[in-house]
Amino acid sequence: MRLNKFLFLLFLTTNMVISQSPNTFNGFVDYNYISKTSDGSIINLPYRLFGMNINHENNDIVFRSNIAVEHKLREDTYFLSNNSPSDFSLDMREFYLQMFTSWGEFKIGKIIHTWGNVDENSPIDIVSPYDYYYTFESGTNKKMGAFSSTADFYFNNYKVGLTLSPIHNTHRTPQEDDDFPIKLPSNPTDEEFMKINGLPLEIGIYGSRTLGIGDIAIHYFEGYDRLFNLSGVNVYAFGPDKSFSIIDIIYGYRKTKMIGVGTTLFFGNTTFRGDAALFNTSDKNSATDFSSRISSYQPQIYDSLHYSYPLMEKANYFQATLQLEIDLPFDLKFVGQLFTYDTLDYSSDSLPLDEDISIPNLEISVDELDPENIFTPGYGSSLGVLTKKAVLLSLQKTLADEQLTLSVSSLLDINSIDNSSSVPGVIFSFETSYNIKDNLYITVGYTKIKGDKNHPLGEDYRINIMEDFSHMRASLKYNF
Repeated sequence: MRLNKFLFLLFLTTNMVISQSPNTFNGFVDYNYISKTSDGSIINLPYRLFGMNINHENNDIVFRSNIAVEHKLREDTYFLSNNSPSDFSLDMREFYLQMFTSWGEFKIGKIIHTWGNVDENSPIDIVSPYDYYYTFESGTNKKMGAFSSTADFYFNNYKVGLTLSPIHNTHRTPQEDDDFPIKLPSNPTDEEFMKINGLPLEIGIYGSRTLGIGDIAIHYFEGYDRLFNLSGVNVYAFGPDKSFSIIDIIYGYRKTKMIGVGTTLFFGNTTFRGDAALFNTSDKNSATDFSSRISSYQPQIYDSLHYSYPLMEKANYFQATLQLEIDLPFDLKFVGQLFTYDTLDYSSDSLPLDEDISIPNLEISVDELDPENIFTPGYGSSLGVLTKKAVLLSLQKTLADEQLTLSVSSLLDINSIDNSSSVPGVIFSFETSYNIKDNLYITVGYTKIKGDKNHPLGEDYRINIMEDFSHMRASLKYNF
């Protein structure tokens, strides 16, 4: 049904595009294959099989849309639980109106926002949530649109902008049974979340100044985190009887404020880019909020709240990404990045749990349940959930009149906890792309992920978890 609706929409839109000159469209068809190098099994993740941008222009008003069809292979037992033959889903990635004026421009609708100066991994680029299924993609391909509005004002060499969204936008994260290499430590249900009080408004303000050799910008943003956090626990029982008590784990979203600066500077064949951001975050769920909750597990039985332990987390953390681009001889292009992240200060209430109380849906023991140890940034670069320090290197060369492109890249985790290894984890990739004919490209790639078995975190070390994701991939893509 969804696919039929999409085809009908595509038919109407195509007719409009052909019949009216102010309309433009472009897109792609992409056939992908990816399999593990360990056993050759297919890695079953969603990918965009088809995408199309459709724009309609009328004087100073432009309507823009970005449509994608996402595909995921069916499991062997799919038809035992679902008799639908469709394995596609329609995604309206962007759908907004843009208006140009004498003072600048205005947008409203579902928009993919881009902030910051570095190409990837910017801690400032937080307005649009991430789609973690597309972590290894680049640019806007790994982002999701947010229903929002923006206004940009231009005067002389200055630009000032405002973005506003009345909706809490969260990342799209892999589910427990997915083939994605990194998963969340828990998979809570809706009932386990503390609802955000009031309107979850997200607001951003930015300004930039063009210089003779580049530009400099400052950004401010506040909203509720893109990733959830452990907010605290309640202990319930059946009336006054504590002999059969249960622990109700409660999750929430912290309120976070960010102030960031960035710059781009050009020096001949060398370009320097940098983004840095300071985050202040706090859990707004109070003791009163906790004490007014009912149990999320059989509330008709566990109807008496005996203990309540809200964490009341507060933290300041810092992230920065520095990038260097150099155009080398023989048509070589080098890009290097340094990423760093640090929690500057942290405070929370304690969880007075003993050996008689367990937390079954957290993959962490009670002895290790120090809130500071499981603190995860809810904003910033996606690298912040992988490591605190990393170096990224990339080298690219084009051949045969730019028909053939070769690229080598690597991510080096340089966050050595006990100095046992200066580079405990490495992600290495090689990719080649060839233009067969008339915008038809074939791409073949290889990614090797190597961790450190002697890492202090053992099998919980993120890159150790990712090792099984080493893979070969191929793609046949047509752009139109």
